[in-house]
Amino acid sequence: MTSFLNEDFLLQTETAKTLYHKYAEKEPIFDFHNHLSPQEIFENKSLGNLANAWLDHDHYKWRAMRAAGIPEDLITGHLAANYESDERRDYDRYLAFVKTLQACVGNPLYHWSHLELQRYFGITEPLTLKNARQIWEKCNELLAKPDFAPQGLLAKMGVKALCTTDDPLDSLEWHAKLNGPEHNVVPEPVEGKLKVLPSFRPDPILNADSPAFADYISRLQNFSGMRFKSIEDMFTALAARMDFFKEHGSLVSDHSLEGDFYMPSNFTDVNYIFEKAWMGKPLSKEEAAKYKGYVLIELGKLYAQKGFVMQLHIGALRDNNTALLNQAGKNIGEDSLNDFNFAPQLAAVLDGIYTAEPGARTILYNLNPKDNEALATMAANFRNCQFGPAWWFNDHKDGIEEQIRVFARTSVLGRYVGMLTDSRSFLSYPRHEYFRRILCNFIGNQVEQGEFPWDEESLGQLVKDICYKNSVEFFGL
Repeated sequence: MTSFLNEDFLLQTETAKTLYHKYAEKEPIFDFHNHLSPQEIFENKSLGNLANAWLDHDHYKWRAMRAAGIPEDLITGHLAANYESDERRDYDRYLAFVKTLQACVGNPLYHWSHLELQRYFGITEPLTLKNARQIWEKCNELLAKPDFAPQGLLAKMGVKALCTTDDPLDSLEWHAKLNGPEHNVVPEPVEGKLKVLPSFRPDPILNADSPAFADYISRLQNFSGMRFKSIEDMFTALAARMDFFKEHGSLVSDHSLEGDFYMPSNFTDVNYIFEKAWMGKPLSKEEAAKYKGYVLIELGKLYAQKGFVMQLHIGALRDNNTALLNQAGKNIGEDSLNDFNFAPQLAAVLDGIYTAEPGARTILYNLNPKDNEALATMAANFRNCQFGPAWWFNDHKDGIEEQIRVFARTSVLGRYVGMLTDSRSFLSYPRHEYFRRILCNFIGNQVEQGEFPWDEESLGQLVKDICYKNSVEFFGL
């Protein structure tokens, strides 16, 4: 029997062990998509206790706790019961998660949580209800130390750069402070300096069928100092916001596409739809799809011109539990994967972008694993378009393995840009290690089974490239 989470965890062959320990293990991290708070990074305050560090922002854990029947007051804190102190309530939240974790056989949370205990806190024994108090006290003692504040935690994992997720109208004040000369974060690629960069996420612009659309367009107009006479003025204003983001080091945009996002259209039709939506009038599904497709293509052109990588996250079905949404708000773990056939729409959007801007760079992510092959083969139709890392519900052992297999058989694995966290938690960075072990095991099995020749120098460099260098080059870091 193999011991739990030992140094060769997930590494099944000697080749895999060599590739991981010699080449992948110490590579730095560029986390090009996450939801960390730049304000929390700058302020660098203690995360509090282990319940705060583990549970305050992690909807993966919240979903598991709900599935285990844990009351909501011990998950997000909404509908909270009366507790004599926050400390007592936090300890009960922590115990509820420990109890949940004991039943999570086969769930990546079990691996992630124990990797976090090992890598940040040096705790190698499995977490149980019996040792929960001891581990709670040890972790809390460490979390009180300055080097366990956000910047120290990022440094422990070798994070060299990360990209937060930001609204186009964000002032980016915390990025500006992080990038200031008085701080240790700078926009230039200085060795040893952490880079915290914004990402341009214009979902409110795309969702013309949202009740919030009209107000957002008015706010954008006010920001621009222009009077919008047509949708072209909106694009001019967005281009200026892109320039502002670029001044703060931004390299990437991001979009969430959750339903139909393209129908053939033209400027006249889309301008009418834009004006209609701005007046607060409801749109048909066809009008919303026409508008969204046109805007995606125009934004894609602008991104290419300004040097941004365009990320498309496709297939989330959000806010499914209305009662929970009303009680606790968004991003609390009430989303799931969608099921719709989007390949022709994606082909049309990418063709519109790349026909106008052949130098565009895009990354495509799917939430429904049935779309792996479709997305991977679509990406291979266009230069500098990649099938992105296993995302959200797919970033477990099986999902990562399958994503790597699909990428390898439909594209060129050596050009792969590696992994991201997509996380709101400062303790999530061992997920990069999780990915790297799975990657090395995949390549090791190819060699051991005689499907690829063993050339340590060449394969070692390929692994190092996938872990860090490829993403740095692809995004222009």
